[in-house]
This record gives sequence, C-alpha cells and structure tokens, in this order.
Amino acid sequence: MTSPEVQAEYDRMYAYYQAQGERYSFAELWPRATQARLELLNALQEVSDEAAGWSPGSDDWSIKEVALHILNNSRSTRGVVRALAAGRPGDTSGIEPPRQTTTASMDQLRAELRDDGIEWAAAILELPPRPPLTPTARHSMFGELHARAWYLFQRTHDLDHKGQIEQVKTAAGYPGREVR
Repeated sequence: MTSPEVQAEYDRMYAYYQAQGERYSFAELWPRATQARLELLNALQEVSDEAAGWSPGSDDWSIKEVALHILNNSRSTRGVVRALAAGRPGDTSGIEPPRQTTTASMDQLRAELRDDGIEWAAAILELPPRPPLTPTARHSMFGELHARAWYLFQRTHDLDHKGQIEQVKTAAGYPGREVR
C-alpha cells in the first residue's frame, strides 16, 4: 500500500509528465532530457571500478548496479516511446529492471550510457514531433503515459538515479573518499 504522501508525489509527477508531454514536441523536450543524461554522466566521472563495486550496505545498490539499471531501463523506455509514437502498444516489461551485478568496467558502462544518450537524441529524429496522445502504456507508479510523457520519465529516472549515485559517493566508507 502506498502512503498518501508517496501517492501525492506520484500524482504530481504524473501531472507533470502528461502536461509537459502534451505541451512540447520531442525536440522541445530534448534539451531537458539531454541535460539530465549529461548530469548523470558527470556523476559517474572518475568513479573507479573499485568504488563502483562498493555498496554502503547489503540492501544498498552499488554504483555499477545503478548504472546497469539505468542503461537497461533507458533501452526499454526508448522502445516504449518508439512504439507509442508509431501508434503501437508499448511493452513496459523491462521498465523496472531488477538489481543486477555486472562485470563491465566503469569505462564500459560510462561509454554505454553516453552512447545510449546519443541514441535517445537520434531516436527523436525518426519520430513524429507531436505523436497522438494515444496509445498509452502503463507505468507501475504513474499510470498511463503517452509517448512524450514516457520520454520525460526517462529524464527524471536519470536524475533520480544520479541522486542515488551521489548518495553512495558520500556514504561513510566509500573507497577513495577523503576522511576529514
């Protein structure tokens, strides 16, 4: 069961996604989405493989786990956006990828996230600038979202997980962090 406070936040985000997505074309939304990805990439700069594999606790995700989650989610979300913009149903089964470990290096993950951001930018060139607001696809927290609302979702997803990465980097015991 969702608390009233959390539900109010979900409702606020739903209204944001819907209203902004209805108002703006993909090209007009692109700077916000790109800025979020750049901020995410900046948060990952100079994170070593050792630091990226470290976790503050057994229930906390490592930076590598977060980076892989973002990458997998981003690829799935792009597929949903493409399908909805083409008037087809969107498959949301990969939108909330589970916690997963990886042997990929941080250099590889950074490169894949960068390349994924470039693919997002290129994807809007093949989409109608303002696709119809139907069909929609269901997000587990925010409800039915149209193509441009899903596009904005990826922006906030990147920013939310950037915050998670920053929390890991400031946690006690984070490798390489200076003790003062």
